[in-house]
Amino acid sequence: MKRILTLLLMVSLLSIGSAYASEQNAKAPCQKCGKEKIKRDFENRLNLTDKQKEKAKAIHQKGHEQMKPIMEKTKAKFKELKEIKDSTTLTEEEKTAKIAPIKEELKDLRQKADAIRKENGKEFEKILNKKQKAELEKMKAEGREKFRKNHPPKMFAFPEKKPLFE
Repeated sequence: MKRILTLLLMVSLLSIGSAYASEQNAKAPCQKCGKEKIKRDFENRLNLTDKQKEKAKAIHQKGHEQMKPIMEKTKAKFKELKEIKDSTTLTEEEKTAKIAPIKEELKDLRQKADAIRKENGKEFEKILNKKQKAELEKMKAEGREKFRKNHPPKMFAFPEKKPLFE
C-alpha cells in the first residue's frame, strides 16, 4: 500500500511540475518574434516589393559584416576601460593617463560605425521609390519625436559622472 501511495505521489508531482514548466515556456517572450514583427511592420508600412526586400536583406547583411569587427573592438575597449577603472593598484593620474587614449580609440570606432550606418541608410534609400522615401522620412520624424518624448533633455550634469565622450 505504501508503494502505491508513494508511486501516486511521485506521478502527481511529476505531472504538476511538467504542466507548470510548459506553462512557463508558453509565457516566455520570444526576442526574435519581436524583431520579426518590427521588421514586418516596417516592410508593410513602406509597402516593399519582394525584390526590394531581398535587396534590403543583402544591404543589412553587408552592413552587419562591416560592423562586426568594429563592435568587437568596441566591446574589448570598454572591457579594458572597466578593468582600468576598477584597478586598485593604479593611482588616479595613471588611470587618467591610460583612459585618455582608449577614449580616443572609442571615439574613432564610433565615427567609423556611424559612417557605415549612414552609408547603409543611403544604400537602402536608393532601392526605394519616391512614395516610399516620403513614408520613410515620415517614419524617421515619428521616431525622433518619440525619442524626444521618452528622453527629455538633462537639466544639469552631475560633476562626479563625466560623459564617456566629451
